[in-house]
Order: sequence, then structure tokens, then C-alpha cells
Amino acid sequence: MKRVGIFDADSPTALAFVRSLGRRGIPLRVYSHRRWPVARWSRHCAEFSRCPDTEDADRFVPWLERELLGGRIDLVAPTSDLIAFYTAELGASLPAQGAVLDCLFKDRFAAACARLGFRTPRAVYPASAQEARELAPTLRYPALLKPKSHVGVGLYHRGEVVHDVDDARQRYRPYDLPKRYTRYPGLALPMIQEFVPAALENLYSVSGLLGANGEVIAASASRKAGQWPPLVGIGIEFHALPDADLIQRGIALARGALGRGLFEVEFIRGEEDGELMAIDLNPRAHGFISFDVARGHDLPWLWYLVASGESVAPCAPARDDLVWLHAIPWQIRRWVRRGRGLAIPPPSTRSVDVVNDSSDPVPSAIFTAVMLRHPGGLIRPFWNEEEAQGSEWIAALDG
Repeated sequence: MKRVGIFDADSPTALAFVRSLGRRGIPLRVYSHRRWPVARWSRHCAEFSRCPDTEDADRFVPWLERELLGGRIDLVAPTSDLIAFYTAELGASLPAQGAVLDCLFKDRFAAACARLGFRTPRAVYPASAQEARELAPTLRYPALLKPKSHVGVGLYHRGEVVHDVDDARQRYRPYDLPKRYTRYPGLALPMIQEFVPAALENLYSVSGLLGANGEVIAASASRKAGQWPPLVGIGIEFHALPDADLIQRGIALARGALGRGLFEVEFIRGEEDGELMAIDLNPRAHGFISFDVARGHDLPWLWYLVASGESVAPCAPARDDLVWLHAIPWQIRRWVRRGRGLAIPPPSTRSVDVVNDSSDPVPSAIFTAVMLRHPGGLIRPFWNEEEAQGSEWIAALDG
């Protein structure tokens, strides 16, 4: 049996891999530069080792290559953009390097979508700050200023809204990237993308797994109904969506751009014409992967089988009677809205949490404690939302 290395050990994606593979007795080793990351507390974590910080590419990548060549691990779980990027560079991932970069770098993703006949939101990719200043008057506002990729930039720069030409010119500035990423020209320069009205009412996801030859092993659709921070952030509420046409479109894009492996395609529906536009293709485990597992598509386990060269039969359609929550920010949003007289009803069906699992409770407690260390950072985005966008925009976000 192949041994799996699992990184990003404080993340929900890593915990999902540990639980899924550990329950089946798959040999795995959790790695972190921290001594006691969340996933190490799982009852399914049989081995743990220290490693360089994954953000320190100059130390981490050579170390990872030695681990793979030395046979201490055979497979690397694709738990984040950065890990997918590193393993693609080393030739240790299921998709080819070029396909992974086509998904991780937004300008390459837009080109891939155009080649495959998929529409994307209008965006520009300035080659310099001067070009950004020149392009600013040609854009529609408000607009989103955001990284072309989280690789090198990190997750702390998720993007920001710019409201007019002067705002765009003032805020546009290159990100400070480590030297390792200078061989990817333009990665340090933000993109500027149109801001789609009522975006949160029209965000959809197709997630699943393509086999070694592009065959569909699993695929399901969901709708994002909440995020944190509210305007540009991670999903905190997803609803199952039995939409066969949407699933087929997601599969077609994933197969055409990525080819094989784990995927999550994100679409947004334009308010003016109702047409679906592709906004992301994540070539790795996504943050709400526990939703797929609960719906009957155990993606970590299926990924392991495919990566090990096993023949895997297609899954049955996913369950549609569940809701997924990132419970802490979801509850805080609910409390803030209630304080403003805007009620959010509880889910009408059984909910699945980002990390909570009654059979493996300790990591859930640790994850919760870590999140609650800085309550202001949880409350402030929702508290400031009304001042930023007005009460009508809040009502639209609530659906």
C-alpha cells in the first residue's frame, strides 16, 4: 500500500484526508512545521513528522523532493494550491504541470476557458502598474482587484473592491513575492475583474474526481449561499443542487483544462443574461470537501485509489438532502443579522460541518479554539457589511 503525505495540517482539507484514509487503514504521515497542528489530534493520525514551513519554498521543495525520492512517502495529498503547485513542479501530481498551472494562474485559466468555449467575467491582466493606470478608465466599477494566483501571494490577499478609477489607480500595486516565483512573469501583478451584481445569489460549484484517462469517477453540484468575509471570501454555506446540466458543464471544463484528478469548478451566473461564467478551477481538494464525503462521494479515498493505479467504478449520484456549514462564521453572521433585525433561519435539512465529527471530536475542538482566538476578526466583516453596502445589499446576500 502506498504511503500518503498530508500537509496543510491545520486545514479542513488535510483533516478530511486523514479521516477518510485513516479509517481505511491507509498508511499516512501528517507533516507540519508546527508541533501540534489540528490534524495531528485526529485519532486516525498514526504518524506525524516535522517539515519546513510550506510557505518557505526554498527549503520546503528540496525537502519534499528528498522525502519522495527516499521513499518515505509515495503520494502527496493535494490539500491546497501551494501543495498542488509544488507537486506539479516535481512531477509528483496526477495532472501534468502545465494543466495545474492553467488552473492556478487566472490569466492562463481565462485563456483555457476561451479555448474551450467557456465564458469568464470580464477582466484585464496588466503587465505593469503603468498599464493598470492606463486601463483603469476603460473598466466598469465597482471592480475586484485580486491576485492572479494564491501561489506565492498566499491566502491573506483574497482581493478587494475598488469603486472608481482613482480608487483602482491608488490601490493597484504589485505583491511582494519570494524570489522563487520570479520565473513566472506577471504573477506579482494583480488582475482587475468585473464585479458581478448579486454575485452571492448566483455562485455555483461542481466538484469531483476524474480518473487517469479523464473518465468521471464522481461529480456533484452545489450552490454557495454564504461567505466570509461577505464580499470576497471563503464559503460558509453550501446547498446541494441536483442540476445535471451544471454538472456536465463542470465536468467538460475540468476535463478540458485539467484532464484528471480532483477538481472544483466555480461558476457565476450573469445577472443580465443568465449565462454561466467560469471563475475558478481548483486542481485540488476544496474547503467543503467534507460535504462531498457526506453526500456519498468520498473524494480523498477515491483519489487515493486512482493515484495508486486502481480501477474505480463511477459513483452513484450524490445525496441532495444535506446542507454544508462553516459553523463558527455562519453562526456569527446569524447573530449579527439578528441584531440588525434581519433573521437567518436555521437549515431546513441536516447540516454537515467543515470539521466537526462526533467520532473524532478532538480536532474539532482544537480547530474551534484556534478560530475563536481572534473574535474581532470573525465579527468585524459581518458587522461592517451593512455600512459598506447598504441594507438592500445585505438582504440580497441573504437570498
